[in-house]
Amino acid sequence: MRTCYRPAWMFGLMFSAVSLPALAAPVPEATPRIIGGTDAEPGQYPFMASLQSLQRGDNDRERHRCGATLISPSWVLTAAHCVDGLLPPQLAVLVGEHTLKTTPRRRVSNIKAIHVHPAFDARDLLNDVALVQLKRPVKGVEPAEPMLGRDSAYLRPGRDFTVIGWGVTEFPGDARPTVLQTVQTPFVPFNACREAYPDLQAGTVICAGAEGIDSCQGDSGGPLLVQRKGRWTVMGTVSWGEGCALPGLPGVYARLSQGYVRDFLQATWMRD
Repeated sequence: MRTCYRPAWMFGLMFSAVSLPALAAPVPEATPRIIGGTDAEPGQYPFMASLQSLQRGDNDRERHRCGATLISPSWVLTAAHCVDGLLPPQLAVLVGEHTLKTTPRRRVSNIKAIHVHPAFDARDLLNDVALVQLKRPVKGVEPAEPMLGRDSAYLRPGRDFTVIGWGVTEFPGDARPTVLQTVQTPFVPFNACREAYPDLQAGTVICAGAEGIDSCQGDSGGPLLVQRKGRWTVMGTVSWGEGCALPGLPGVYARLSQGYVRDFLQATWMRD
């Protein structure tokens, strides 16, 4: 069993079906961040979304459940464990926010449909991806591009990925930022990652992180990013890991180019 650290709503749980890795990185002591990160600049990641639980709290920061990524005007990508078993009226998606406000504000669902990968396994978080279709398209925001082709050129030692989110900035702890956090997290080769997590299936995940640099609870579902041909490209989604930013225990991300995941995305996503 692993410690669930991704979703903001699962603090303190042990994770079997929802073990969350260290996607976000720990923030410096002076200014705590996504564990190792910094405040993002306003407008730096306009495609970043907050998946909000409408039954929890009365403001955006308290309602934040998971991260998500706008991949076309009416579609967002997130982790399956963030939405599995939930219905559209229970959730809302905020796109283009830099700061999650703490002032009370009523929100209603803007979600038309939730599509969880049909082979998602809540026990080991295999195929941990989902698509959320919005009722109305988001205007004026350039989406990120999911990596549905070969990604091997980006999975090499020395590669740093960008991870963003509003997850906790200390582990252990529950300090959560209002401002979107960003961090550069190093790629971890599969064989090294499997030393930490022996049950990993080859080709299904991407591992990244280092001591003091990771994602954490509340970052689940957010993107693992690279710059490709001048555009932000999503390589994976924050999925799980043991603790956050601990030595030898990298974050584990669902790999979008993996066959079953790619096929699901191509069959479900309508690319409006």
